[in-house]
Amino acid sequence: MHFEIKTLHLSEPFRIAHGTSATRQVLRVSNGELVTEAPFVPYYGEDPALTLAVLNQAVLPEVLPRTAGLALNLLRHDIIGHQTGRTLAAYAESKLGMPVHHTPPGCRSFSIPEDLDVFADKVREIATQFPVLKLKLGSGDLGLDIATVSVARYAAPHAKLLLDVNGGWDMAEAPLMIEKVAEYSPTLIEQPIHHRLGVDGWEELRALLPGNPPPIFADESVQTVEDVIALADFVDGVNIKLLKSGSLDAAVAMIAAAKEHSLQILLGCMIETSLGTTAAAHLAPWADWIDLDGHFYVADDDFTGITYDASGNLIMPNRPGIGAVPR
Repeated sequence: MHFEIKTLHLSEPFRIAHGTSATRQVLRVSNGELVTEAPFVPYYGEDPALTLAVLNQAVLPEVLPRTAGLALNLLRHDIIGHQTGRTLAAYAESKLGMPVHHTPPGCRSFSIPEDLDVFADKVREIATQFPVLKLKLGSGDLGLDIATVSVARYAAPHAKLLLDVNGGWDMAEAPLMIEKVAEYSPTLIEQPIHHRLGVDGWEELRALLPGNPPPIFADESVQTVEDVIALADFVDGVNIKLLKSGSLDAAVAMIAAAKEHSLQILLGCMIETSLGTTAAAHLAPWADWIDLDGHFYVADDDFTGITYDASGNLIMPNRPGIGAVPR
């Protein structure tokens, strides 16, 4: 087995409430020709060099760093998939049953804009293919957040807008901002408050919200099945990502818990190559929304996997295991 850290160069800086990135790093684990990937995310604080050192020990510790655990778990599923000729989706189906609806349409995300005119042009262009657009808010400038939503709505009047605040509003701002951006008919608002506020913060926010607000989703606040259950009374949906869950198995369990509590599911990803987004995409048939476009921001994506047709519909590769292959 071989471990390496790969630096990804972004086609343009990506800005969210947590900060701005021009590069990202991913962990690659390979066994023969099979390769898996897990991304390092700056705000999770994992050190790539330390992770590599842990993996190169003669005996692995019982508890691995999140990124290492995910990459190894995906490798196990990829090996099984190639041995059986089945995809990762087959494993999900064995736990979740047959999907009850069609795979949702693809989504494209936009980082916090620097220039609203340039942003409007990008929205118009991308909306010709993708019917769902995700806007990063939480800029620290409430006026810019509102302007971002307004510009996007007028540039793409028929698009479904997912607003992702990444915890960038405080408890005083969030109810007022939710009421204000509701005027632009967003489909959902994701993580309006910081995850450090815990369940009590979500309970307080729900009590402060105006009547009939847009659906509110939790992202960073939901890391485990227990988090899904704890927040079920206060949110309308949850964002599930492989890295947050720590494994394909845990992500499937979180989907099952969300469905059991009648929560909507947004299947997300990090900025990673097509190897990473394709692994996540096997869970798309059980999601209500998908945000699987992290590879679009990678200038040096060295894998090919999922694609989208002219109407923004997800197309899965017809190969066993993860299904992504080197370019």
